[in-house]
Amino acid sequence: MSEIHHTNRNRERVRAGMRWFGPEDPVTIKNIRQTPGVTNIITALHHIPAGEVWTEAEIAQRKIEVEFLPCPEIPEGLAGMELLNWHSANAASSGLVWDTAESLVFTEDIKNGSPNREKHIRNYNESLRNLGRFGVQNVVGNFMLVADWTRTGIAILPDGSRSLKYIHAAFTAFDIHLLKRHETEQGYIDDGSFSTEEVEDGRRYWERYLRDDPVRQQEIIDMLTAGLPGAQTGFTLENFRAAVRKYENMDEAELREHIAYFLDHVVPVANASGIRLCCHSDDPAFTPFLGTPRAVGGCEGYKFLLDHGCGANLCIGSLMANAKNRDITHMIREISDYGRLKGMSINEIFPHIHLRPIETDGKNFREGHHAEHREELAKVVHTFVALGWQGVFRPDHAPTSDHGAGNPGYDFIGRGYGANLILGLFEMAEITKASRTHSVEAAIAACNGDTALREKAIKAAGDAEEEYIRRKIAFIKVAFVYGEQGVHAELG
Repeated sequence: MSEIHHTNRNRERVRAGMRWFGPEDPVTIKNIRQTPGVTNIITALHHIPAGEVWTEAEIAQRKIEVEFLPCPEIPEGLAGMELLNWHSANAASSGLVWDTAESLVFTEDIKNGSPNREKHIRNYNESLRNLGRFGVQNVVGNFMLVADWTRTGIAILPDGSRSLKYIHAAFTAFDIHLLKRHETEQGYIDDGSFSTEEVEDGRRYWERYLRDDPVRQQEIIDMLTAGLPGAQTGFTLENFRAAVRKYENMDEAELREHIAYFLDHVVPVANASGIRLCCHSDDPAFTPFLGTPRAVGGCEGYKFLLDHGCGANLCIGSLMANAKNRDITHMIREISDYGRLKGMSINEIFPHIHLRPIETDGKNFREGHHAEHREELAKVVHTFVALGWQGVFRPDHAPTSDHGAGNPGYDFIGRGYGANLILGLFEMAEITKASRTHSVEAAIAACNGDTALREKAIKAAGDAEEEYIRRKIAFIKVAFVYGEQGVHAELG
């Protein structure tokens, strides 16, 4: 086996990462290098079509782009590990490390059980082995069908920043009046996609905002059929409709069969390659979606993945869009307890996490500034620290400011603010955890030094602290407004 290239510094502590879409990303590696506190790059080989092998030569090139400053005099004829080793010996380090691949795509053939999945599984395993040789330790994918994360437009926040939003009536209008999966509105009610009230909301939205406005129609089509950001090209409306129809007779049980088949064939290879495979939650975590089933929208979905050795790429924003997942710290602990019963460490259960706040009324949502949601983020961070988690997080989507740059949701200024806020929260949570033992011992000393009570007292103090934080920091309540219908919805 080739030499493993691994320069991941400070492995045993929490590190901040930032997603990078490669050389075509308007955010450059230099931009990220100049973002204090960010040490890890989360990226993928977006130029390689889904289902094809990530070769050693391509992986080495991406490692070099991330981890070394440009070097003008490179010997000819070097590729793969040889080229990377030459840079290790001769080029200046960027101070960044690529150890998380997001996403090595779980293809549609894998998700729908096509006979072609066997080829894709073989290619996936070869890609995993190649990534492992180059020190990539976390690999992320998702089991969302056809569409990746879904938003319906751009919101303008009170400070003028631009944020991604999801308006359910707009999505309903798109599905019924543009995508036209069924011939009648009743078809959408019958297949469980929408309630009668939601169908009526979608009709009103269509008539008021879209029916006579081809420009707005195209905008929402482009937004909802865009595919993976920075990766796949978007669908045409006709292709999108055809892709959705491949799943019209599939239920969640069948989808889970396909997921289990895939994981049972790739997780052992990932483990042998030194890689933790994990899965992103459905985004948003609603089911059904475009008439298709979804399998990873809450605790039960993650437990199913853990049953097959796949970790949780926990994304609090996508999960909390569903009102059932509002108590996110309870979810984190429930998933953690389940994984530990299966003999997994906390970092195996949560190889990589996304910390993204949203403002939601339980159906509609928009993404907000991390700093305006620091109380809720503090509660989540405290929970991860109490569980002993140490790994790579990324602040995920953030509003775009006038002085920033990046694709919608990926402004490097907004994400940089979020990364540093969250790093500070982790440091304070670690300090609180470290000081707990000393406080307990001081209390015992004041009570005649009964050390037999030490372990019990430490646990009681930790439990009391967790309960205090849970009650003290409720789910953050920010007024949610979306202008299309002029509705102001207070969060409950």
